[in-house]
Amino acid sequence: MSEHAQETQKNTVTGLPASKLAGADFITGVLLALFGGAFLTGALNMRVYQNFLISPGFFPAILGVLFILFGIFLAYTSSLRGGCADALRVLSPASLKKSFTSPVFKKGGVVFLLILSYVALLGTTDFVYLSIAYLLLTFFFLKAARWYWIISIAIAAPVIVQYVFTQIFRIPMP
Repeated sequence: MSEHAQETQKNTVTGLPASKLAGADFITGVLLALFGGAFLTGALNMRVYQNFLISPGFFPAILGVLFILFGIFLAYTSSLRGGCADALRVLSPASLKKSFTSPVFKKGGVVFLLILSYVALLGTTDFVYLSIAYLLLTFFFLKAARWYWIISIAIAAPVIVQYVFTQIFRIPMP
């Protein structure tokens, strides 16, 4: 395959040129390996009863090792496509400043804070009321639909979930 054809080849999922994903693949590979290391550390610190093969940390340890191996593999293969240099360019102070000040990042930050608030309040506030408030705030902020649909969905979804879990599945809600 010629060099030009290789450059214009597109990723089937994102539609972006394949070379544009090398930096993202490198960063994802490094983060996956680090996550696997944390996972493995947590698994190895779990209590061992008779032997490690029947302890609760055995399966998480296997997952941790797999995450590490797949992360290293992804980082290595992307570095062959110039991923390390792309990642360093994307993580440069100028590029990060541009990303952090973009409207998309700010919108994502607000949604992330709404999610964190919802999770933090989940055990202390009634599920239905909290979920209605969360859905109303999130949908109106994102302008997800017309106002009457937002209100309808924000009220109906938590009520239906509460009913199904408590009355049909007999699972208590927080």
